[in-house]
Parts: sequence; structure tokens; C-alpha cells
Amino acid sequence: MQRHQRSLWSSFLVFILCWLVLTCGQPAFAADGDDLVFVPRQAQSVLKLNQYPSSGLLRFFWERFWTSQLTYWGWSWSEINAWVGEGVTVAQFPCPEACQTPRRLWILPLKRPEAATAFLETYWQAHPFETQFYQNIPLQVGNGLVTARLGNRLLLASDVETMTTSLGSAVTGDGNLAGLAFYQRARPQLDAQPTALYYANLQSLSSENRELAPTYDRLLVAIKTQNNELHLQTLLHRTSDPTLTSTPLDLEFLRFQAPMPTVVIAGSHLPEGYSQLTEALADYRFGKTPQGDVLASQLLRDLTADIPVDLTTQIFPLASDRFSLTLWHQADEQWQWWWQTGNTPETPVLLQQLDDLARANGYEVNRLVLNQEPVTAWVKLVLAPQTSEGLVSDVAAVYEQRGDRLILASSLSVLSPSENKKVSWLPQSLLRQRQGIHGLVYAHWPQLFASLSQRWPLLQYLNGVSAGGLERLQDITLVNYGVQDRLQHLELILTSKKD
Repeated sequence: MQRHQRSLWSSFLVFILCWLVLTCGQPAFAADGDDLVFVPRQAQSVLKLNQYPSSGLLRFFWERFWTSQLTYWGWSWSEINAWVGEGVTVAQFPCPEACQTPRRLWILPLKRPEAATAFLETYWQAHPFETQFYQNIPLQVGNGLVTARLGNRLLLASDVETMTTSLGSAVTGDGNLAGLAFYQRARPQLDAQPTALYYANLQSLSSENRELAPTYDRLLVAIKTQNNELHLQTLLHRTSDPTLTSTPLDLEFLRFQAPMPTVVIAGSHLPEGYSQLTEALADYRFGKTPQGDVLASQLLRDLTADIPVDLTTQIFPLASDRFSLTLWHQADEQWQWWWQTGNTPETPVLLQQLDDLARANGYEVNRLVLNQEPVTAWVKLVLAPQTSEGLVSDVAAVYEQRGDRLILASSLSVLSPSENKKVSWLPQSLLRQRQGIHGLVYAHWPQLFASLSQRWPLLQYLNGVSAGGLERLQDITLVNYGVQDRLQHLELILTSKKD
């Protein structure tokens, strides 16, 4: 029974990973209009940190990124802290050919412009440079660093071309990101005062020599910290209208049964969604393994190698309507699960195929009556010498049809619990809002991390690299708000443990 439940967990884990990649495999935008006028539209990505993060993973990664860049210039934070203000912006640009170092542009707000000028004068006296002019603006051009000061802004670039293109875009309004139609539409829909903003031109990350446009071409993310929560609001621009339509989920459709769930996934159109996911990932280099395999398909093969079921043809079609999956991690390392979805005309045929598959694997297909409702259970007796009876019942799954719903569960006790106590696991911000939720993934991270890190030791390594950052997470919630006017709206909420 343990091996069988591990196999079932592996198959359902595919839902989590596919949903995560489908809904959060794209980032988003970055910068207030006064700074974006200096960022040309050919930028691959832009990040603006409006507030220096005080704690958490955001501070950890920013400190390492910022410190490494300062070290490259030969600077230190203690030298510039006195005159750099809040709102640092960094943009990265593609290279016509292979780059030895990234092409980047930094925009530093100055709280003490005179101190910044004095620092630069001292710096350039100790390093070889030449002075050039662009539209009467003096540029200090050194080895791997170009600087220019405009009022209370200091611009730093990796090369002269990046600097002059930046200054030129500020003059030509239609050549910078501030005037980009996507940004002007997307920015008002995100938080007005985020901790950070991130923008990405996904088209530059798409596969080369592809005739068709990628599924998404632009990304904008607003990052905000609030108490012990980190919110990432994301807008993705689609290159075409979506082929699938969905309606907001009724939150009562989700499972609120005690005990606290480890994982909850809800959405609709799983077969079509998975197919579109694999097609979309094929457009982007970051969606493939080093061997060139599409990420989603490779994960599916890795997780289900020991499962005698074709998920895409025998399991996914059972979720062609809206669905929700709830999993509980037990103290004995077992997983219990509950899955409900709407009945469709194909449901009886698919259930019959699963009954036949259960019989082929040695299970009895038993029809029962539970709480005056017909129930089907897949059961077989297996040897268990450690027990007094010498036999135990291995229950692969049970299912029943309640009105317009199909419900599958890992056991009869899960299908019909003795207690009906409800637990609240959704963030209060989601329960209070009026915006419709079209899909959702929730994970109680401590339990899930313990299980996943055993299967993928890489997670333990990443936890160590981030100074225990993964272990400090408490809950992860990913919300899909649907598509409107080709803008896909998502939100990722990371809740950390309280000190």
C-alpha cells in the first residue's frame, strides 16, 4: 500500500508542477515613468527596487547581486551608501554577438548629488578613462564602465552604445519603456507602491528561428512585502486571444475539510491546459532541459516512470471541467488525497477504463453503499506478515458521483470523514477581495518541502545557498485571475514563518 500511495502522490504532483509552471513561469515589470524614459525598448529585463528589502529572500538575493556588481566596478556599499537614494533601477540588454560580460544599465537616484560627483571624480582619477559627449552630456568612458550624471540621477552602463542608446531614448518618447503600450495598460492594474517592479521582454527569450510568435511576449511584476507576506502580482501579455474560456471558481468548491491540507490545486480544462503548457514552453529556452526536452513533458516522465497509467489520456480527461485536488501528508509519510470535478459525458467511459485497469493490476472493483450513496472501491488483499492477520487491504482509490460532481479519494475515510470541521487555509486577502479566481495552487510548505527534498536533493542545496530561506517559508499560494484583453493576471503569495 505504501508503494502504491507513493505512486499516486507522484502522479498528482504533476498537477502541482504543471500548474506552477503554467501560471508562474513568467515574470513582470519595473520602474517609475521618470526612470523608464532612460530605458530603451530593446531591454530584455528591468528591475527597480523602490525600497531596500529589510529581510527575507528578496534581501538575500538583492544583496548578492548588488554586492557582486559593486565589486566588479571596484566599489563598496559603504562608499556609496551616503549618496545613493532609494529606487535603484537596473536594465539588461541583448548582445548582437556573444558577450563576455552582460550589457547592463544602472540608474541610481541621488540624495546627495554633490557627494556623488566628488566620489566619481576621485574614482576616475585612479582609473584610465576618456571624456566623450552625447548631446552636450559629458560621459566618462572607462574599461567596462561608462558614467553620466543628469541632475539627481547617475547613469552607469557597461559600454558606450548602451549609454548613448539610453540617453537617446529619453529624448525620443516612443523609443523607451515609459511609452510602451503594454506598460501603460498593465502598470495601473498592479500595486501603486510596490517594493520592487520587474519587466521582461519574453520575445527575446523565445526559441530562435521560430516562424510563429511565442505565447507570451511581455511580462510585468509588482513585488510587495507586507508583514510576513511577499506578494508577486504578475501580468503577462499574450500574443493571441486565449482558446479556452473559464468562469471564476466558487471558493466553496474547494476542500475545507480538517486537518489542514498540505496541497490544494483548483482550476479547469486540465487536458487542454497541459497541452498548451507544453506548446508554450517549447517557445522559450528557459522552458527546456539542458538536453533540449520540454520541461513539462520531462517532469511528467520522471514523476510517473513507475506508474502503469497514461496520465494524459486516462487521468487528465477526468478534469476536462473545473477540478480541485487536496492532499494531506500523514505522519507515517503516507499521502491522502481528495479530488473532485464536474461530470461530463465522457466520465462513464473513462471510469470504466479505470475499472478495467484496476482489475488488470489485481484489484477487485467493489460496488458499495456509503451514506446511502453508491461508491466504487479498488481493493486487493496483500500479504503482511508483521500483522496478526497476515493480510491487509490495499485500497488504490474510491470514487462516487454526487449529482453533477465526480469525487475520487485515496480511502473511504477520506471520502466520507467522520468529522466535518472546516479549516481556513486561504490567505485572508483572497477571502476579502472581489476579484474572481479562475485557478489556485496552495501549499503548506514545511510538510511539502520535507517530502520534496527527499526526492530532489537539489532543494536542500538551494536551501543551504539561501541561508535557510526555503525552510523559513510557511505557505505558498498561487492565484490565476484569468485573462482580460490579452493580459494574463497572476499573483504569487509567499508567507514566511513568524519570528
